[in-house]
Amino acid sequence: MKSDITIILLLYKTPLELIKNFKAFRKFNVIVLDQSNDRVFKKKLLKILPKIKNYTISKDNNGYAKGINILVKKVKTKYFFCSQADVSINENSILELRKTILRKKKNAVIAIPSINKKIKKKVKEIQVKNMIGATFLCDTKKFIEIGMFDEDFFFYWEDIELSQRIKSFKYKIYESQRSKATHRNGNSSLVGFKTDFIRYGNFIFGEFLYDYKIKKIRTLKLLRKLSQNILLLIVNIFLLKFRNANICFSKVLGIIRFMWFILKRYL
Repeated sequence: MKSDITIILLLYKTPLELIKNFKAFRKFNVIVLDQSNDRVFKKKLLKILPKIKNYTISKDNNGYAKGINILVKKVKTKYFFCSQADVSINENSILELRKTILRKKKNAVIAIPSINKKIKKKVKEIQVKNMIGATFLCDTKKFIEIGMFDEDFFFYWEDIELSQRIKSFKYKIYESQRSKATHRNGNSSLVGFKTDFIRYGNFIFGEFLYDYKIKKIRTLKLLRKLSQNILLLIVNIFLLKFRNANICFSKVLGIIRFMWFILKRYL
């Protein structure tokens, strides 16, 4: 059962204290891409995961969507399981996800665990509208068939956009009620001004990009968010709240980046 699942791990400035969450993957084949060039973390991880088949370290942060796609292209098994460092899940829960896809056969492309909630043992699985990028098991062939993650997204919103595409392919997403995971949301990478800058800027960029992809972009919303964050940036600088100012600045640049993305489409 474990031989047809590959664990894919995309890392970026991963705190060492979260390495314990990867111990559940010891009996699986594992592929790793670290986009923060963290050689110390690599040495630690190699000690607890003996079946790592490929471990790539990169100085370039390509983002979540492209990073996952790079890893999936290296997968040789029927399924792959994707998880972030701030997710805790055990081996049995991963195998329960596999059972969910097998039960649903042709129409199931992704199975996700029940995250941060009690398992309903009387029900095996329920169909859900959206997958969660933090942790999921996927049919490799079907994932490639639907076009994988949209690499226009850096990170944030790519899982929601993929969920919309899954519907157009008549595939289904299921949440296993016999698989449990705990997610410490937002703690998969080290916190700092640079991380805040990347996180908040890409979130708002992804928000508007998603609206654009589903043809629900609104100019009024775009201009309102831009003006609000410029005002908050000035206020936070005046109040010497530099971290808040950094977040607002990142959002302003994220919106401008989106506007440039749209402009290039029409040039």
